[in-house]
Amino acid sequence: MVEDTIRTIRETEKQAHEIVENARQESECIMKDAQERAEELREEIIKKAQDEAAAEIESARMAGAEKESSAKAAYEAETAKLKTSAGEKEKEAVEMVISLLA
Repeated sequence: MVEDTIRTIRETEKQAHEIVENARQESECIMKDAQERAEELREEIIKKAQDEAAAEIESARMAGAEKESSAKAAYEAETAKLKTSAGEKEKEAVEMVISLLA
């Protein structure tokens, strides 16, 4: 009877050891999976941030190009206006010089 009890205790200890070992292995698998998922999430977040930054850069570039185009058009319009005004003033100056000489 004592032998049966000792055998039962040893079997129970063996089962407990197996349960602990299985739990350790399962814990390691869970930790590995969690680390892999964390790395995937980190990469997704970085990619999203990079994409958003690239979109912002493109938007700023386009806004800059629009402002540059608008400023160029305003510059050209003002230049044309000044050329016209200078031509008219030149005519007036020539007429004034001719009238003074006459």
